[in-house]
Order: sequence, then C-alpha cells, then structure tokens
Amino acid sequence: MSVPDTNENMEKCFCKICPSYNRCMGDSKERLFCAKGKSNCNIEKAACICETCPIDKEYNLTANLDLMEKVLLNMNQFYCMNGHAK
Repeated sequence: MSVPDTNENMEKCFCKICPSYNRCMGDSKERLFCAKGKSNCNIEKAACICETCPIDKEYNLTANLDLMEKVLLNMNQFYCMNGHAK
C-alpha cells in the first residue's frame, strides 16, 4: 500500500530521529521518504528505523512480510536512499 503524503503522516514520521538522517535533510525539511521518495541529500548509511515507525505499521509496509522478505527489506529499506515504499 502506498503512503499518502499528508501533514498528518508527516507528524507521525520518525525520519528526524533516524541515525541516517542528517543536517542536509533537516535544513531541507525532508521527511516521510516512504511517501515522497529519495532524499536530494548525500546520505551516510548508518542505520534504518523505518520498520519501527508508526507509518510502517499503519500502512502495513513490513507487517505482512515473511522472514526472507524482511531480510531483503533490511538491505533495501532505506527509503531516503532507495525511494518510496512500494
């Protein structure tokens, strides 16, 4: 399910507390990458907390995945680097 780009979702978004979120993203007010897609900033891949975000749970982005799908997702989940949720 795709994630709507709404103010309500923006308020729930965990992007700002992600270890990979950086000053460029903050200065550009970039968030909600699962809806909006890739960041325009250079990103140093630290860790990804997308799976813990309320948006993930509300839109079932990872809830229904089996173990192998979760392993693959953990390698590719960085919505800020890889684009919006599919």
